[in-house]
Amino acid sequence: MGGSTSKLKRWIGSGEEDVGHPEKAVKRLATPFVYTRRGSMYFDEDGDVAHEFYEEVPPLRRGVKATMRRILTNLTPQGEVRLPFPCLHVDFPIILYQDS
Repeated sequence: MGGSTSKLKRWIGSGEEDVGHPEKAVKRLATPFVYTRRGSMYFDEDGDVAHEFYEEVPPLRRGVKATMRRILTNLTPQGEVRLPFPCLHVDFPIILYQDS
């Protein structure tokens, strides 16, 4: 389960290409930080949120235990969830190290 980059695209440099300074013409398409992720939970019609929903099925005969049936209809995905702090994207191309 990977995270998605932020919706904000940041451009470094100007819009036109500099002929004399090609280093300034380098553009970064997105930030290396991840601010949101796709939620793994669902909302039911009551507004409750959970990974799975079950309902109790009453027995048809006396003396038989009730069973649980998984609910798969009328569920909406949670959508984008904001992370508590930004994380680095897994495809970030720079190696980070600590010099101690």
